[in-house]
Amino acid sequence: MLNGGPAWGWLDFPGVAEQFDPEALKRADAKFLKSFRALVNQWIDSGINNGIESPLTRNVRAVPSGYSETLFDILYRWMNRNMPLPALMNTGRIAILTREPNYYTTDERGLVKHLDPEEYAEECAIYHFEQLLDNHGAHRVARCANPKCRRLYLRRRMRKKEIKRGTFCADCTGKGSQARTRATRENRKQILVTFAADYWKEWEAGRKRGERSHWIATRVNRRIGAKGRFQPITGRWVTQNRAEIELEVSKRPKKC
Repeated sequence: MLNGGPAWGWLDFPGVAEQFDPEALKRADAKFLKSFRALVNQWIDSGINNGIESPLTRNVRAVPSGYSETLFDILYRWMNRNMPLPALMNTGRIAILTREPNYYTTDERGLVKHLDPEEYAEECAIYHFEQLLDNHGAHRVARCANPKCRRLYLRRRMRKKEIKRGTFCADCTGKGSQARTRATRENRKQILVTFAADYWKEWEAGRKRGERSHWIATRVNRRIGAKGRFQPITGRWVTQNRAEIELEVSKRPKKC
């Protein structure tokens, strides 16, 4: 349903659909999908902080960046419009049943009429979102990190650890591997830039140390010698990354 799935409400039922123009039904479908996805996206974003996702921290009272109100307020208003009902179970226990949105409403004259299709679609979107939150899989709902996909899907198991580089749907797992490889390379490069910055000023303070790029490359290679995850660098690498090294040097406090 979140990716444009099967029917979601009364508008597709025989005898009901015939009351509306086909274009009105299409607009209602679009409204449902847009509203439902917006609610789920806010739910996912409530567990993201500084680009790091923690699904278990999601909550309806948060207002992530880009949103204007809490999911709690949206659900609370919806509940008042569609008040749950108590029900006596066979076990003797009393359960609270959530009702689907009422397709009909009463106008100011007390006359019964049906809701506008798009209005009804939005009510149904909130209903299905509430049903999702009432399910054990609510924290397993994920959004593909591929910007060209953004498909919503269900993880096979709950991710308890922080997710730093996003997760990808089954169709985009290859791009996920590429993203992780790229992030690893960038992280290793930044470490090498930091090491090179350590020796930048040291070269300036010394005498007869030869060409700076080669001297720094030699020092960095000695330092990473025991670290198998790094490839040795060359003087050319130092020259190519000079701007980043000097930027790293400029960030450091000057010695008195």
